[in-house]
Amino acid sequence: MEKAKGRTATLFTLAVVTLVAVSLAGVYWGTADLAWDARLKALLRLPDAERHLELIIWEWRLPRVILVALVGAGLALAGVLMQALLRNPLADPYLLGLSSGASAAAAAAIVWLPAAFVATVSLPVLAFAGAMSAFLITLGLSFSPGRGLDRLVLILAGIAVSLFFQSITAFFLHIADPHVTQQALQWLMGSAAGTKWVDLWPLAITVPILIVVAYAFAPMLDAILLGDERATALGIPVNVLRMGFFSAAALLTGLSVAAAGIVGFVGLIVPHMARLLIGAAHKRLIPLSALLGAIVLVVVDLMCRIVLAPKELPLGVLLALLAAPPFVLILRRVRRGV
Repeated sequence: MEKAKGRTATLFTLAVVTLVAVSLAGVYWGTADLAWDARLKALLRLPDAERHLELIIWEWRLPRVILVALVGAGLALAGVLMQALLRNPLADPYLLGLSSGASAAAAAAIVWLPAAFVATVSLPVLAFAGAMSAFLITLGLSFSPGRGLDRLVLILAGIAVSLFFQSITAFFLHIADPHVTQQALQWLMGSAAGTKWVDLWPLAITVPILIVVAYAFAPMLDAILLGDERATALGIPVNVLRMGFFSAAALLTGLSVAAAGIVGFVGLIVPHMARLLIGAAHKRLIPLSALLGAIVLVVVDLMCRIVLAPKELPLGVLLALLAAPPFVLILRRVRRGV
């Protein structure tokens, strides 16, 4: 027991140190070629620091790094919740149609609405509204007053809603002006470029609160993995818990998509990485998954900025390339029943 606790403490310490290190790397490195001593002065805001370097680090890079860390942590937590509630190792936050709904809303706004209106309301708000609309449709299709929320129907409804909204997005992009299409595709492939401090607040408030809430309900999530009947016999309100945490996962995913566009694979791959390191108990799995999700997305965002500098790669493109090998390993484990 003491050995297991020591290993857990070591893992969490390493994860926190790694997150701090990669976050500093994300702030220090980028498309702008800056001298190391000048970067340090600007980061510490020393009196002799150059004003334009302070602007680059404090107004461009730091909020961006914090945003992608929050998005990574939020999507990883949503993935843990989805996989536990559906008892499906291949479930991810986008299973409820959220990304497709956000994509359709964003594409519709870019193609049809006046640019002044989109700038006033802001594209992330419209994308979040689309994500929540898709979630409510999926929930409505899979819920019945007599039986509650059916897991299998929820998965099928999520697939159907995703396909529906993907078709709408494709139609909008097909009929749009090529310049507008380029703008929409840039958002759809995921990017944290242009992040401002004000953009952090929705995720900065929601992610820590939901991590604490999920941690408090971790024993109930463990019980749900045993099956609905056993969990009900233990006095756990399965339908209420499932509905509440599906809503939490939808909120996290909707805010993440609204902030950084479509960022796939984090909610699917990271929970499995955490399970391999620390086991399936949610008391340990939830905080470690959030830390790993933040680390993964900060690293990938940094790579997006430096691989083809001064150009940037979309987050979704590099994530898909890097996530393919781990995804194949997960499929092999699932097939073997590991």
